[in-house]
Amino acid sequence: MLDDDIIRLRALEKSDLQVIYSLENLSQLWRSSATLAPYSLRNVMEYLQSYEADPFHSGELRLMIEVKDGEVPAGLVDLYEVEVRHRRANVGIIISPEHQRRHLALRALRLLCRYCEHHLGLHQLLAYVPADNEPSLSLFERAGFSRVASLPHWLASDNGWTDAFVLQKFLKDISK
Repeated sequence: MLDDDIIRLRALEKSDLQVIYSLENLSQLWRSSATLAPYSLRNVMEYLQSYEADPFHSGELRLMIEVKDGEVPAGLVDLYEVEVRHRRANVGIIISPEHQRRHLALRALRLLCRYCEHHLGLHQLLAYVPADNEPSLSLFERAGFSRVASLPHWLASDNGWTDAFVLQKFLKDISK
């Protein structure tokens, strides 16, 4: 369920400290999140020590994207703001620069969607993507997400404000 012939999604391990530290400190990605300052190794270590992988209890699930040929993990995929009652969650993904343009993000999103449908029983996933981030918009659309809303001036940047799109994917309703 959490792997295909190229990648696997796996739980976070303490040995992922350096990889998570590097990914979280890619400042070019901060505009899509609420991050304002770099994370220290201590911050990431404390996060790993306190992380609870039950998305219905903690409201989030983070999984490493690992290439099966034994390379350093390629990135992270996140579920956040997991809503038990409404069976939905937001999704985010980070691929390290050296692993980009290899279709790993698309594979990871497809695996995550299957997991969310079959194991978590979620009904839908949402993603918030900057309107000027064509690679991310294309990724989510290829993974079956549709643009359902535009959020004007949603993200602050050095050059002013950037709009964002809300993308949504309905998963097969397993309650029927």
